[in-house]
Amino acid sequence: MKGLLFAGALLVTMFSAVPAFSADLVGEWVSQPGKGSGALSGAPQHGTRPAGKHFNAGDLSWVLKVSSQEGSGFHGEWCSARKCEELVGVVRRDGMLLMADEDSTFFATMHGDEMELCVVEPGKDFRVAACHVMKKK
Repeated sequence: MKGLLFAGALLVTMFSAVPAFSADLVGEWVSQPGKGSGALSGAPQHGTRPAGKHFNAGDLSWVLKVSSQEGSGFHGEWCSARKCEELVGVVRRDGMLLMADEDSTFFATMHGDEMELCVVEPGKDFRVAACHVMKKK
């Protein structure tokens, strides 16, 4: 019985030491139509909507282009149909992704082959808190 308990404890220790996420992120991740949610207010810098208060319904196309990855760090771009902004990111030990471009902060979680990517941008002239479901091309 003691041997079985020891083996179980050893397995738990081994699996808890394995990183939660180690996938290759390089490539294009595209927002899935109709799978977005959130709110925005003001004049979007990407020019994707007129100024005012709007809700994110997943009707606009966004692309996360990851160009390089080394270990848990990566570089890329966050792109609307009108412009791209350089982005940097890191995969945390728990598998959550943190990213930043010139004016926004992103938080993402992997769910199988999909990424739930949420963006937050505070500001006087524009604010957004929205999430997108992204899928790798």
